[in-house]
Amino acid sequence: MFSKLLNTVVSVAIFLVAAAVFFEIRPQDFLRKDDEAVMYAEIQAAGAGMSFTGKKAGADVPRIAGAEEFMAQYPFDAFTAQPVNAVPTGVYELARWKSGAYAARHRTQNSPRVTTSVFWAMTGYNQYYMLELSDGTHVLALLERDLAEKLERGNTVTLPVSARAGVDFAAKPYLREVCAQYGADADNVIYAFDDAWYADNSGKLALIRVGIAAGLLIIASVLWVIAESLCKHLFGARHAEHVC
Repeated sequence: MFSKLLNTVVSVAIFLVAAAVFFEIRPQDFLRKDDEAVMYAEIQAAGAGMSFTGKKAGADVPRIAGAEEFMAQYPFDAFTAQPVNAVPTGVYELARWKSGAYAARHRTQNSPRVTTSVFWAMTGYNQYYMLELSDGTHVLALLERDLAEKLERGNTVTLPVSARAGVDFAAKPYLREVCAQYGADADNVIYAFDDAWYADNSGKLALIRVGIAAGLLIIASVLWVIAESLCKHLFGARHAEHVC
């Protein structure tokens, strides 16, 4: 009886670890590690019809130092920044490359546009962060989680090519208090995601996550079977019924 219960507990634990790996692993970091920086001259030459938001920022991309400079940017003008800290707000917005696809296909959107649930957030949401810029002022931002975590650890981070975009209307009631606390504008956000890249590679990212999680699941299951067999061999099959 104890052996069956232990098998069940271990199986559930292995599954939960594999699920956590699936949601936490970030293959995009590996896939994009060799991306070349985009220079501002290239952005200007391409014109307004092409977006470079989310791509690695070159040395000549304008760098903002505070909230006033941020608000002076025209919507979707290219810039970057070197924030000094990032504070998670606990408010998550459905990834814009996903919400855009829903709108384009005229389909009913089953997922909420905004959530404060960590569990919902695992299914394709990006968190709003409160960035502290170099002059001590604060702005809302939507950026890669690993960049925010580096800032939280005190590392120096240069944002990818970014743009001033609007805060999702559904997120504003949740963000009002934190914006008031930090003196930040609640209508505008630094947006630093490459929507086109994610839209093109979402399937690949999911397959890599599934492959890694499945591989971990198989390895852990095999190791547990081996450990159980060794236990029975050492203690005897009958004794193992009570011990293992």
